Amino acid sequence: MNRCVGIGVLLLMAGILSFPCGSLRAEDSIDRQFPADLERELKSLVLDGTANSNDLNRLLRLASLYLDLGYGAYVDREKKLSAFQEGARVAKKALDIRESSADAHFLYAANLGSAAELEGLVSAAFTVQQLKDHVHRVLEIDERYVPAHHMLGRMYEELPWFLGGDQKAAAEHLKKAVSLDARYAPARLDLARWYVKHGQNGEAVKELNLVVETPPLIKRWLWERIYRPEAQALLEQIVTQEGTDRSRGNP
Repeated sequence: MNRCVGIGVLLLMAGILSFPCGSLRAEDSIDRQFPADLERELKSLVLDGTANSNDLNRLLRLASLYLDLGYGAYVDREKKLSAFQEGARVAKKALDIRESSADAHFLYAANLGSAAELEGLVSAAFTVQQLKDHVHRVLEIDERYVPAHHMLGRMYEELPWFLGGDQKAAAEHLKKAVSLDARYAPARLDLARWYVKHGQNGEAVKELNLVVETPPLIKRWLWERIYRPEAQALLEQIVTQEGTDRSRGNP
């Protein structure tokens, strides 16, 4: 997948993903979740008609479940796309109920961006601007919202300059995310990637070791399934590349 347009799934990714703030904090404070548990909870909420209710917290929970399962559990493209599309629809309903909900704005942007990526639309200027608008609104509501800083960091890092790419802003938002939550693995992993891209392998190794050695307090299954293996793979890649450079006599 071309990382220049891979905004959706890792915006997350990124994160996508481990919510440390807002109305989702209480529900996610105990590390008890695994994909099978999330599937059962999702089915229960769907059967209860949550998607068509006016209960803000239940709508947010449902949108979060669609995002987590679409990102970290589902493999089939159509199943992932359906989850993200429904997550965006539910989050939009939550926004209609309370525009000032930071969680609703973020969940809408994250699900929408993930769906757009799968459909090949995430590089469209309109989609990018729509995502930016919602994430900036999150930070207007709550400037300490970690996933929003991570999402903006990824967008600034991956987008070409004519769509608003900005490497300095990318680093600032990624560093802000990890400074607010030292255990937020997806942001630390992407900060390490930023360091590698800019030739700062020493700094990247520090960040990657922290990802590997510091399990999150919530949603550990995502760390075990995605973030830790990716950090270990990138560490191995750096070591191999540095060994190759030394054997060739490169500085």
